[in-house]
Amino acid sequence: MNNLLDRAAQQALSEVLGFDEARVYYLILKKKENELEKEFSYSKRYRLLKSLFELGAVGKAKPEEQDFFSYILLPPSFLYSSTDLEIISFLEKLYLENHFGILNKRFSQIILKDEKILLIFLLKYFMEEKAEIAIDELRLDFLGKKKEKIKIMRRKDRRKIGIIDRKLAFEFVSMFNSDENIGYLSTNKEDNKEYVSMIEQEINGM
Repeated sequence: MNNLLDRAAQQALSEVLGFDEARVYYLILKKKENELEKEFSYSKRYRLLKSLFELGAVGKAKPEEQDFFSYILLPPSFLYSSTDLEIISFLEKLYLENHFGILNKRFSQIILKDEKILLIFLLKYFMEEKAEIAIDELRLDFLGKKKEKIKIMRRKDRRKIGIIDRKLAFEFVSMFNSDENIGYLSTNKEDNKEYVSMIEQEINGM
């Protein structure tokens, strides 16, 4: 069964991302970096990662201890409008096993084409109790009964903020003259409770 899902997942990724882009995404998803380096030269990997960024399948992140941005793999939530839910769940399980830890890092900045792709995944797998989000729009029908735990406050400005379970806070701002969103994502660790509290106070004051 898993072999069938594996093949179906690769096909679904190819239909949405294109063949080479899907192959790169899938190899990274399964942490097969050696195969990735054998199949694609450094320059082609760079071009394909740039293409995946434009497609919303990877983001750019700069951890606090780092002076430059690196590409990070994003969850396969970009498939929700085009792919069978069983396939998406299979891919999401791989992401949880191999890449979810990166979302627990503290980023000084993160750049995404569409922040909603990441938010849907966090709401589905990170949220346990409730979430409050101020955003222009966000489809929640992918979340089933969990959507009842989410309070959406509509806003039309360039800034989107939110807090999940009082443990994870985020803010994104749409960049001028660009369709990119730059922001900050933070979990409630000892060194950044102040930021989580700040976003929570702002949400409560709306």
